[in-house]
Amino acid sequence: MNRSGSGPRVLTGQLNLIILLLLTLAVSMPPVQGFGRGFGQRDLQKSPAEDSAINIDQLFRDARREMRRGHYDKAAKIYESILVVSPTNIRAKLGSAFAQLKMADYAKCFEQANEAIKLDQNSSRAHALAGVALLRSGYIRPAVVELQASLNLDAKEALAYGGAAEVDYYEGRVKESRQKSFYAHNLDPDEPDYLVIYARASSRAEDFKEAADAYEMYLQIAPETDSERRERIRGLIQFYRQLSGLPIHLISGSETTAVPFRLGSDRRPYIRVKVNGHEATFVIDTGSGFTVISKESARRFGVPEIARGGKSQGVGGTGKFLIVYGLVRSIDMGTAKIKNIPCFIRPFHGHTEKPAQEQADGFIGLSILSHYLTELDYKDQKLTLDRSERLALQPAAGITIVPFRTTQNGLISVETELEGGHTINAILDSGASSTVISLAAVDRLKLQDWIIKGQTASVIGAAGITDNVQMLFIRNCRVADLEQNNLRALVLDFNAINETSGFEQSGILGGDFLRHFRLRIDFSRALVAFERHSPAP
Repeated sequence: MNRSGSGPRVLTGQLNLIILLLLTLAVSMPPVQGFGRGFGQRDLQKSPAEDSAINIDQLFRDARREMRRGHYDKAAKIYESILVVSPTNIRAKLGSAFAQLKMADYAKCFEQANEAIKLDQNSSRAHALAGVALLRSGYIRPAVVELQASLNLDAKEALAYGGAAEVDYYEGRVKESRQKSFYAHNLDPDEPDYLVIYARASSRAEDFKEAADAYEMYLQIAPETDSERRERIRGLIQFYRQLSGLPIHLISGSETTAVPFRLGSDRRPYIRVKVNGHEATFVIDTGSGFTVISKESARRFGVPEIARGGKSQGVGGTGKFLIVYGLVRSIDMGTAKIKNIPCFIRPFHGHTEKPAQEQADGFIGLSILSHYLTELDYKDQKLTLDRSERLALQPAAGITIVPFRTTQNGLISVETELEGGHTINAILDSGASSTVISLAAVDRLKLQDWIIKGQTASVIGAAGITDNVQMLFIRNCRVADLEQNNLRALVLDFNAINETSGFEQSGILGGDFLRHFRLRIDFSRALVAFERHSPAP
């Protein structure tokens, strides 16, 4: 990731400075009038068309300067002012689309990119912008079509390579994601987002030194306007430096182990484990990319803090909490043993009011479960971890195998269809009690009539407790050929999820959906098998 060659750039810079000084002197000299009347007047008087061209060029320079500073809203307004004068200016439409992409207004980005495509079907940049806008909005398949069209037109379109790297990451092709994001960075070294993709893919490959180096470079070239994000990244760099060279998630014990769990009154699976040799109660949580431990339990079990930085906000609760990283020496689940487990340490809300057997010390996340073929059997209330692949997924009667994607923070996302043919991306979350639909999806899909009048709930989340949460009545919820009817879903703000998911998530499939199945999750192939053990409610 390091770039060298500073010597030649210094010499070039000195030469450029000399040329610039000469040009400045030339421009500052008064114009020569000559002896004859009117000499040089034609050069001094510009036509209206020439004045307009000069103004537009200056506006483009202004917009580019605002983009570099991270003032994307100001840049967007400048591009809009150009389009008022020149509605078919494709360069302004592409600039406006990119500014909207940076502001996460993906609908407006796609609209501007699509207008640019109508003006020029062969604009590789326009297809790339449309593709990334679709991708971030959660429409993966049409996004891939647009990204491929962009690369067919220009094999060196950096934005298309960056988008393709994101798709690879979501679909589990980590090596390819690193290669494409690195190539995108080389094509456009001033764009910081490609470094973030590379860092995340490197982290998933547990190459923490490369991840930290990429984030260091990101901080050097990214605008300083987003202070919260920069603070989180500084914390990640500190965390990855601590992990660099340390073997983590060391697996030992039996190749296959079955551990009973208790399905709580909140429809979450509770399991007894040993943390650093201490008995503990954890939730099996497919909705957490990382293992999480409460502040009190970390202190009781001797789990040290190794890094911190930035704040996060979970679903539920209105506040934010400090991001603190720890390292668990060992976790034993049945005959399975895992050593050196990175974790989050955070406060837990509302757990002391629960029954004693449901007062969790932490959550077993996907960073552990992904090392196994994981079976979660809600009927027999049993967790099976298999690293021999004797439970390899096989098509059979009564079993539905569904491909999934993983979000940037490692969560399992499956395509889910709601009544009326509405397809959304939903997180498979055994740590959630209920199905959830995002506020944005309710607005976008016009589901306001589905809201149950007079019914609200209180939701306990990572950032506290949210009261008066509205509920949605879903007559039909389908994953592949699996259908459940008459679900009551919570309606929550997903901004905290989508800030780090990479592509839009609009729902959560919680315990009320999952408890009717035996789930087998094959992380190496990005597949999940559903086997129904009870009739659809």
